[in-house]
Amino acid sequence: MEIRNAQRGDLPRIAALFWQLGYPNTVASLEQRWPEFERRDGDCWVAEVAGQIVGVLTQNYVLPLSTTGEYAVVSAFVVDETLRRLGAGRALMAHAEARAQARGCTHTELSSSMRRQPAHLFYERVGYREVPKRFVKDYAPRAAAPEDMQ
Repeated sequence: MEIRNAQRGDLPRIAALFWQLGYPNTVASLEQRWPEFERRDGDCWVAEVAGQIVGVLTQNYVLPLSTTGEYAVVSAFVVDETLRRLGAGRALMAHAEARAQARGCTHTELSSSMRRQPAHLFYERVGYREVPKRFVKDYAPRAAAPEDMQ
């Protein structure tokens, strides 16, 4: 298994993986946003097995004025639902954590939908703990994701 920086040519597979999370991205929309993502302070890695991308993780970095340390935020993380429990998720997470630690980040945060119970167990197994609460205010209507239609 290889963990590597994502490239523009990976976007079709990344879009398909994001759909599995319920994030309805088209390849065209990802291609449009890719240059801006590359300019921002963030990373995107893919896990590849035998030339096939099996997972993706994006991580951003935040340095609030109110704290003395930068921290990392895993903003998207998915392993193909047919290839889970083979080590790709653990490898992606370890890679992201090593990058955050090398930058001097104080911690890593991530959010996970309440309905993703298997993901919660994974996060706990790799050392994360639940820290409630999080509040979100949407500003614009969003398109319905496939899981919203259940």
